[in-house]
Amino acid sequence: MRQNEIISSLSLEDWKRVRNKYHIPNKGMNVEKAAKVLFEVDDLLRENDIYYFLSCGTALGFYRDGGFIPWDDEIDIDIFSEIFVPRLQEIKDLFINAGYVARATYRGKTSKMSIFKDGIKVAFGAIYDNESGYRCDLKQKFPSKFFDNPEDFLFNGRLFKMPGPLNEYLTFIYGDWKTPIKSYDINEYLNKDQQWRK
Repeated sequence: MRQNEIISSLSLEDWKRVRNKYHIPNKGMNVEKAAKVLFEVDDLLRENDIYYFLSCGTALGFYRDGGFIPWDDEIDIDIFSEIFVPRLQEIKDLFINAGYVARATYRGKTSKMSIFKDGIKVAFGAIYDNESGYRCDLKQKFPSKFFDNPEDFLFNGRLFKMPGPLNEYLTFIYGDWKTPIKSYDINEYLNKDQQWRK
């Protein structure tokens, strides 16, 4: 069994003991490595017909700053629950076979997975249709219209899908998204009226 496959299968307790070898939370990413990992992830998802969106802090950094936020500690990706959940094991295996550590959390329609390579974390979240006009993850909700009308965004010569209109999406999540806030406490940078809460 390959090392990354072994690490991918560790218990949560054992993973916590070794995780800093693969990713250090609350520490800015190496942006060159992050771009390389993002392009690899994009290649794998496209080749396997897995439709996704760059979201949250990644969408914010690209739209506002033209690249990754220097202190952001992960790449954020949303996938429709109806696509992600039935294929979760397949997607996990896909990334393990590509040399990533892949840690999946199975919890029905809000399942998630994080993958790790070269110190970069990519966080995949499933977002489900609540049939009341929102796409939801475990704790957050986003108007479905953002995902019904995605925007293409050009980054390093490649187009990526993001929820749109981006301006409205970012305002919904962050409120004043134009003012950078260097914090890892979500209560400091997410929209204070908490419309994004489920």
